[in-house]
Amino acid sequence: MNGVPSTAGPVAPAPAFSWRRVLLLLGLGLITCVLLVVLFGGEDALAAVRGADARWLALAFAVHYSSFAVRGHRWQRLLAMIGYRLGYLYTTGLLLAGWFVSALLPARAGDFMRIGVLRLDGRRHTAVPVAASLGSIVLERALDILAIVALGALFGFAVLRNEAPGWLLASYAIGLAMLLLLGVALLVAPPLLAWMRRWFGHRLWQSLVGFAEQLASSLRVLFRQPGAGLLVTGESLYIWLCDALVVWFVTLALGASMPFSIAAFVALTVDVLAAVPLTPGGVGQIDAAYAGIFALLPGVLFNVGAAVLLIRFITYWSFLAFTGLVTFGAGFGELLQRVRSEPAPAEAAGRPTPPGSAGA
Repeated sequence: MNGVPSTAGPVAPAPAFSWRRVLLLLGLGLITCVLLVVLFGGEDALAAVRGADARWLALAFAVHYSSFAVRGHRWQRLLAMIGYRLGYLYTTGLLLAGWFVSALLPARAGDFMRIGVLRLDGRRHTAVPVAASLGSIVLERALDILAIVALGALFGFAVLRNEAPGWLLASYAIGLAMLLLLGVALLVAPPLLAWMRRWFGHRLWQSLVGFAEQLASSLRVLFRQPGAGLLVTGESLYIWLCDALVVWFVTLALGASMPFSIAAFVALTVDVLAAVPLTPGGVGQIDAAYAGIFALLPGVLFNVGAAVLLIRFITYWSFLAFTGLVTFGAGFGELLQRVRSEPAPAEAAGRPTPPGSAGA
């Protein structure tokens, strides 16, 4: 960003891609699918999948893929607000490659991959400092939490009124608390960091404080540009409404007439429960969450196992293949190897970094 000191921070190395991981993931997915079929009627579940209305499923596919088209534009706007203008196709392709890496590896490794690629891919755009790219991804997460909490509370109230279970209220309270903590941190960051800068004159300490100042400046961009902030907030609401629409369309494909408010409540509650994936791509974890919540709903008139299989095929398995093609077709696979092998360069504290140019 213009006039903001750019100091490179450490980027955790992206874990190595290997076909062994893919085979392990496919094995875990196969076990999950078999359990869903066995637990929810065996042949009945398979028959329900075969008999699903293809028109509603096509709508579910279109809605899910459109949400990532909007995600790409949202990230492009966040980077532009921070001061780095990259092309839409480039940022969307890199975001999809990051999703692919996170789907195969734990700990959201795809986010580290995105940060590393933005720093190293000098052929297609000006290098983006670590603090700026990290700030854009933190903003993504904050907007996601805001959208999930707002929509979840809205549809949860519409469905449950005053009967919401304690664990659900606690989940939403944690999400709201995280947003409040982020807001307080941004409020106190400038004077606190200015005070910390006076502690030591050592170059390493000054570099670390400079990195924190640039990160805090990146995160405050939503308040400095309210018009663009409203746009990316609206896009975030659409992104998470797409999850609700996928669930709703799948139940319609299975011949059920579930109200949209209930479908939205189910989808957003699963999103809350899967905010911290315990397995790569949440395989098994997300499936179990969907199955458990569907099973708790009164008067379910569709096969729960079939519904979970279709939802996960649309939102995970088909998308895994698609994003894999994007990752290697766009050349991000080669860049991922560079992210793993090259350490972050030591940049001089206080050196201004110009905004990035348009990408591919």
